[in-house]
This record gives sequence, C-alpha cells and structure tokens, in this order.
Amino acid sequence: MKAGLRQRLARIETEARTLARSGNFGGFASIERALLTRGYEEAPRVFANRWTQSEVDRLCLQAKLGAVQSARTTAR
Repeated sequence: MKAGLRQRLARIETEARTLARSGNFGGFASIERALLTRGYEEAPRVFANRWTQSEVDRLCLQAKLGAVQSARTTAR
C-alpha cells in the first residue's frame, strides 16, 4: 500500500472516530454514509475491516450512554 493511500485511510479512521464520539450517529453504517457524502471515497475500504466497525460502534454507544448519563445528572 502506498504511503499516500495509507495516510488517507488513517485520516478517514480519525474522522470516523470523531463522528462516533459526537453522539450524533448510531453506528458505523451511518458514519460510513456521512463520510461518503463528505467526499471520503475510500470510506468503504476502511469499514471493510470488522475491527474498525466494532470500534466505531463501541464509540457511538459510549457517546450515547454518556449523553444519557449527563442528562440524568443535569436533571437532578
């Protein structure tokens, strides 16, 4: 794999993690679509890796749970 492609894929993974931590996405599939609409044509290549899918899903879940817990704390 060429260095330029490797860097682009790493940049896509970083952006995917950032989107996952935002709490605005339900999982890797919605993030993959968002990345594609933002011009990251290699997004499907990144998400062909099941480990990456699982990691992004986990980050999405953590962000959602964190938002719920924060809302409960604030409501008290």
